[in-house]
Amino acid sequence: MEDLFAALTADLAAWVEACTGAPVAPEAFRLPREEGQLSLGPFVRGGAAEAARKLNGALCPQVREVRARNGWLLFFLSDAWFDGLITWARGLDTRPAGSYLENRMAMLARKGDGPCPKAEPVRRALWRAYLAYRRGFWRAADERLVLTMTHGQTGMDRIALENRCGGAAAAILKLRGKV
Repeated sequence: MEDLFAALTADLAAWVEACTGAPVAPEAFRLPREEGQLSLGPFVRGGAAEAARKLNGALCPQVREVRARNGWLLFFLSDAWFDGLITWARGLDTRPAGSYLENRMAMLARKGDGPCPKAEPVRRALWRAYLAYRRGFWRAADERLVLTMTHGQTGMDRIALENRCGGAAAAILKLRGKV
């Protein structure tokens, strides 16, 4: 099995070093608590704001945006990266057990096989599902994120978002099946 996380952090470390001149080890990337998918810091060389400006001005297919926050760099992964994660997860040979979370994802998966919605809560849920798959177990916080990934919307906006979650839900369901 390809380790997407190791490949991603190795590529990002090389990209950050090429753009900023600061050597970065792939192991230096962390999981932020609230925003983005990865963080790096505290980033001292030239300052995080300057590094974010340089990184946002350089092309990286895995990253949509880099933000500076309290000396840290926050990385938001691209549409293409999330769509690739959905494609990769579809190829897994896993079978979930049938919990409420899995039943909800199965229901959403019936909505169609589209790309990952551009909604941050859905992306965060898909990212955390991949990380749970990678480490071999789910935390309660991972399950909460997945179960509430459309709760930020109300009424017809929520229904519209759920109608676009088929591909992400199917991928989460496959990722859930390992554990």
